[in-house]
Amino acid sequence: MKDPLRLTREVIPASQSIQLTVDPRRQEFSGQTVIDLEVRESVSQFRFHARDMKLDRVTLHHGTERIEVAHESGVSKGLVTARASRPLVPGSYILEIEFSAPFNTQATSLYRMETGGAAYAFTQFESDDARGAFPCWDEPEFKYPFQITLTVPCGDLAVTNTPIEWVKPVGVSTIIRFKKTPPMPTYLLAIAVGPLETVPVPDLRIPGRIIAPKGQAALTAEAMKVTAPILAALEEYFQRPYPYEKLDQIAVPEFWPGAMENAGLVTYADSILLVDSRAASVVQKRNLCAVMAHELSHMWFGDLVTMEWWDDLWLNESFASWMGDKITHQLYPELSIDTEEIAGADRAMLTDAKPSTRAIRQPVSANENFLQAADELAYQKGQRVLGMFERWMGPEKFRQGVIDYLKAHEWKNAAAADLWKALGAAAGKDINTPMATFLDQGGVPLVSVEPAKDGITLRQHRFVNYGVKGNGEMWQIPVVLKTSSGETYAVLLTGREQHVALGKEIAWVHPNAGEEGYYRWKVPGSMLDAMTEAPARAHLSVRERVGLIANVTALLDAGEIHGDEYLRVLGRFADDTAPQVINSLLNGLSKVEIAFVTEPLEGAYAAYLRKTLRPAFDRWGLEKKSGEPDAVSFLRPRLLYRLANEGRDAALMKEAQRLAHAYAHDAASIDPALATNALRLSAMRGDGALFSEYQRRFETTQIPADRQRYLLSLGEFRDPALVGRALEYALDSKTRPQEVLTIPNVISEGDLVNEDRAFEWMTANYAAIVKRIPPDVAAFLPQFADGCSEARLERATKFFADPAHQVEGTQKELAKVADSVANCVSLRKREGPSVAEFLRKH
Repeated sequence: MKDPLRLTREVIPASQSIQLTVDPRRQEFSGQTVIDLEVRESVSQFRFHARDMKLDRVTLHHGTERIEVAHESGVSKGLVTARASRPLVPGSYILEIEFSAPFNTQATSLYRMETGGAAYAFTQFESDDARGAFPCWDEPEFKYPFQITLTVPCGDLAVTNTPIEWVKPVGVSTIIRFKKTPPMPTYLLAIAVGPLETVPVPDLRIPGRIIAPKGQAALTAEAMKVTAPILAALEEYFQRPYPYEKLDQIAVPEFWPGAMENAGLVTYADSILLVDSRAASVVQKRNLCAVMAHELSHMWFGDLVTMEWWDDLWLNESFASWMGDKITHQLYPELSIDTEEIAGADRAMLTDAKPSTRAIRQPVSANENFLQAADELAYQKGQRVLGMFERWMGPEKFRQGVIDYLKAHEWKNAAAADLWKALGAAAGKDINTPMATFLDQGGVPLVSVEPAKDGITLRQHRFVNYGVKGNGEMWQIPVVLKTSSGETYAVLLTGREQHVALGKEIAWVHPNAGEEGYYRWKVPGSMLDAMTEAPARAHLSVRERVGLIANVTALLDAGEIHGDEYLRVLGRFADDTAPQVINSLLNGLSKVEIAFVTEPLEGAYAAYLRKTLRPAFDRWGLEKKSGEPDAVSFLRPRLLYRLANEGRDAALMKEAQRLAHAYAHDAASIDPALATNALRLSAMRGDGALFSEYQRRFETTQIPADRQRYLLSLGEFRDPALVGRALEYALDSKTRPQEVLTIPNVISEGDLVNEDRAFEWMTANYAAIVKRIPPDVAAFLPQFADGCSEARLERATKFFADPAHQVEGTQKELAKVADSVANCVSLRKREGPSVAEFLRKH
């Protein structure tokens, strides 16, 4: 069925010039656009997009003839219908429109902001917000050249996707014409205007710059250092040069998506791109490298070749996540991005175990909240599935398929089927059929191992949380087994069960060797015991040990393992020498905290936590040592936070307060990896004076990472009066649209005494919140009802039943929250007594 909110192809754009007058000091902007149209069949009307703007003049020309056009704005999605005074015969036409509009104030479309006493204008167009900046055909299948001309105040820098063609001063303004772009969709266009500073990036084949707001150029050194190696590695993989004339990367203070792959002008949240080299943590360095590699991967996969419609958004993002992590690990293995990927895949599988999950590939209507499609399924599930099939095909064959796909569709649109066709041709076998079992149905498979004569039997069914039933789903699963004798076996599991001959007796089988498959697994209890005891663990890689903990946590959700046994298995990993494994252990203990630790159990759990984790902390210590692996620096702040907070370790809490005090006086005086959590811990026992001091520092710092640190810390104060003060401050004009929910989110995940406060704040301030945050983010407000409280979920269900408390996608998010709460409540009732008994004994 045709989507009534989609544009049709009887009239399509061939090219478009856009002239905008952008003065960030004003509240409005204006412009005109000239669009070369191709009328492909006789029509008397056509549609385009223009939202929240006044169309002052709309004219249509066919050769020398001017055709009168009436226009009418629709009620949804910014659709405008243009009606010609006579039928339009096939041929070439020119559409001219003059328009004006207010700047957006929620960090979407073309928006203005002020920081450091200066005004700026930026854009964020994905998915459908270019239509708020200028009239256009705002759907990804319309891929055509643009030429942008900007009139800006003298002294302001203006940048867009292409280099400058010419500049002309006119009075107090400057007119800047930029070169015509290659074919591209509207969502990849970008504009920035303001007193920006630029720093050239060395060692690039094309011009490149890091661009920062006024006064922040000194924070660009880390980004400059990693750009050239990342770009070179990507060019090597794709076997073709970077496809655009320049590469500008710009730090935006008010930017909610994190980063955006605009062709030739990549935008980043300032906290990602701008790093204080004096006090840069390893987390900041990893984020910078991983996000940059992800975004630059898009220059080929997403920009050069673009999806036809948003139903293939998952492929755009999963490929960039997979490619970005591959390149980051290749260049910077010390950053442990390979084990971080396991946590991402685990989040996707947790979602896939719920009834509210969806197929990763499914129809998407124009009326949907596209941000909901950019979830852990689109990113992390897709990434893991691509990696699983790369291993099944062989890396070089997979790469050749990608190269062939890019060559066949360069500067055009393509669909997922085009990639599967190219991969299948390179592999010499059917890729689409097994891949479709992971893409066209929701859920994640469970692969069970049972001993059998001369080997094992593998069985599959859908993995679901306890009490949920599957629907007989089947997958074609590339399984890789690892045995206690060190051998590996690759099997494509296509049926409900399959025998695998091993030829010898084995003590255990790890069903996901290398932790690269997108499936859960289960082995008999005796095998799990054998595999997790110290001698056997040495035969498992770090990735396998990290993944094993995540898998056992999922088995707890499914009712496949009891709570006390779960804690015993976790305890076996407490002496592991790999920091990444202890990090995974912390993730496993989070399940205990959320599902089982109520106020009466906090003391017993604190003692268990100290007994389990303090030896690991003491092994690495508080001070960073010379030559220490970066993996320790990722772990140390998490251990400090958990032991001082949930573990009630008074000595470490005192150390955290000392570190916070030192950092406030000299950021370079402590290990930067500890700064964020030291500040957060210090706030827990802080008074009103400390709250005011952290608030002042949040408002005045010029270091984006510090701004984040102090904002997070404002959510950690535990005094009830200061919790109220923090929640009130969340909606203060000093917070930016992407920051409004930070404090409430911290409070909702913090002290059990205050766990309802954030939800109550959201319901009391819903209208004000929705006016401040980016519009698509409003659909996610039901997440404040997440946790283990049926009463809070009931209140949320009633609250969001009111149409005044709904936006597109609200009910989808509420359904996910309901699944999560139901699982937590069920788990607490089912296993709570055994966990409580275990904690009190141990």
